[in-house]
Amino acid sequence: MGFGELAHQFLNFLEVSDQDVFIFDDTLNGKLKNAFSFTNYSSHIKEHQWAIALGYKHLNKKLALIQEISEEGELISPFIHASAFVSKLSKINDGVFVYPMCNIDKGVEIGAGTLLNNSVVVSHDSSIGKANYLSPGVIISGNVTIGNATFIGSGTSIANGVNIGDNVIIAAGSVITKDVPSNSNVIGNPMIFKDHLKLS
Repeated sequence: MGFGELAHQFLNFLEVSDQDVFIFDDTLNGKLKNAFSFTNYSSHIKEHQWAIALGYKHLNKKLALIQEISEEGELISPFIHASAFVSKLSKINDGVFVYPMCNIDKGVEIGAGTLLNNSVVVSHDSSIGKANYLSPGVIISGNVTIGNATFIGSGTSIANGVNIGDNVIIAAGSVITKDVPSNSNVIGNPMIFKDHLKLS
């Protein structure tokens, strides 16, 4: 679902072409024989396994789709790149994409539809919710909790034991040393809260 740059990455990782899948995306305008309007997806939920290729600007929409599909249909099994390390004592839920060179320690759980971009490190006993986007080089220390539909910018470090809520935006290069409530925006080292951060 969705056919932008993220979908092309997904297809490449899964080693399939756009001819091997059904695509739901309004921007294609009949360019592919297996492409359908996004508005028609709900009548097909039970027919397919789903990968939701909506990027970091649409995390709340992605979360809503995950919940709907999980109730009536099936997300694809998690994809874990061959170069990533994932402890056998962690739990990676359906619809998760783990990009190259990630490292996921024991006791970690990652919720449905979350994306870990290149070289993300998630240390022991951390819990990451659904439909999150972790940019390249994010480092999460142990015992961290992250809610749903949260964006974490490249190179961010999150200290041990921090709790981050839902629908949070953390700017690139931030150092998170204390809890971040839901619907917050954070930037910097030392971290500061902002009224608004724009994802460009």
